[in-house]
Amino acid sequence: MSLNQFVSTTHNRRNHSGFTLVEVLVTVVVVSIGLLGLAGLQINGLRANMSSEARSKATLLASDIIERMRANPVGLTDNDYANITTAGAGCGVQPNPFCSNTSSSIAADCTTAEMATFDAWVWACGMPPANGNVQPGGVTNQLNQGTGTVVCTDVDTTDADACSEGSTYTVTVTWNELSPDAATSGVDTLQALSLSVVP
Repeated sequence: MSLNQFVSTTHNRRNHSGFTLVEVLVTVVVVSIGLLGLAGLQINGLRANMSSEARSKATLLASDIIERMRANPVGLTDNDYANITTAGAGCGVQPNPFCSNTSSSIAADCTTAEMATFDAWVWACGMPPANGNVQPGGVTNQLNQGTGTVVCTDVDTTDADACSEGSTYTVTVTWNELSPDAATSGVDTLQALSLSVVP
């Protein structure tokens, strides 16, 4: 082997050497930053989905009590729905009489006032599941620390009726959810949804 061939072979080996340690470390850092960014996007997406789910449930629950009010016009006229709150609903004890057919009981003949009381209880606690395997609905079970109120704003304060016909009912559902703000991340923040209707 001549000297020129030896020098040429050594020179070619130097040109084809692998990545240096610095190049590998820079690549690892760049890829890590990208993966952390993707993880942050994933977490924000999940949080937004959970918030959207809670707001959808709150909307359905508010609509539920409004439809129950409309289904009981006499109870509505008698102000049986004027001031409902889910606080202290006593979800462990079913109302008596129980104004609905289920597989475990037969509906009682309820007055319009008893029906309004039953509606308020179901709105707060949900209908008890027939097989015991399904999570019950209701504001207190469907939402994190959920509460609900129905308040009547009297359209005619000159008469003796506390909630005259044509008055506005405001249904408010509140719940807690984790704050999306980075400064208060992991802290529960109070959320509220209100619907005003003239049933």
